[in-house]
Amino acid sequence: MNCVSALPRPANSFMMDAVKEKTRESNGVSRVMAAFSAPLLRYAARLLNNATLAQDAVQNAWVKLARREPPVQEPDDEVRNWLFRVVHNEAVDIVRAEERRSRLHAAYAAEQETAALPDTGTDEREALVLSCLPALPPLQRQVVLLRLQQGMSYNDIAAIIGETPGYVGNLLHHAIKTLAAEVKRHEGEHHVSL
Repeated sequence: MNCVSALPRPANSFMMDAVKEKTRESNGVSRVMAAFSAPLLRYAARLLNNATLAQDAVQNAWVKLARREPPVQEPDDEVRNWLFRVVHNEAVDIVRAEERRSRLHAAYAAEQETAALPDTGTDEREALVLSCLPALPPLQRQVVLLRLQQGMSYNDIAAIIGETPGYVGNLLHHAIKTLAAEVKRHEGEHHVSL
């Protein structure tokens, strides 16, 4: 019997095995990155129409690839398809985030525009309706302002808020119903106090 094999392995030997395994894994990821970087960037850039956002989507895919279990060893079709799916999902997430950000900016701009308008001596009824706007949810308030104050079409409003024209009509219907009830309530309070 060999006396050397009977001795326990030194701790640094286990560490060396772990380092070799990590090196093997990183070599696999490096080969995959070399094989698919350019096609993934082209794909993401065409999806997003923005090179910087495309780089973000592909970078997120690389991070997910590095965390993938079991580690990737070779750039095969399965890995390619998985990477394209991840980049697609990342691009969709980026587009959704951009749309949300755009809607929030539009809503904020509409609120700021309304707040900055000088008092032009609006009649009492219009002032009453405007005072009831805070009773509406933000999206309904935005739709009412775009339709009534800006005179926009359902299609234009739909493009701004990222919804369908039919949904815009639904929002307006519910907003007008709520506003009518609020106006009646305020008018009732006004007559009672006299």
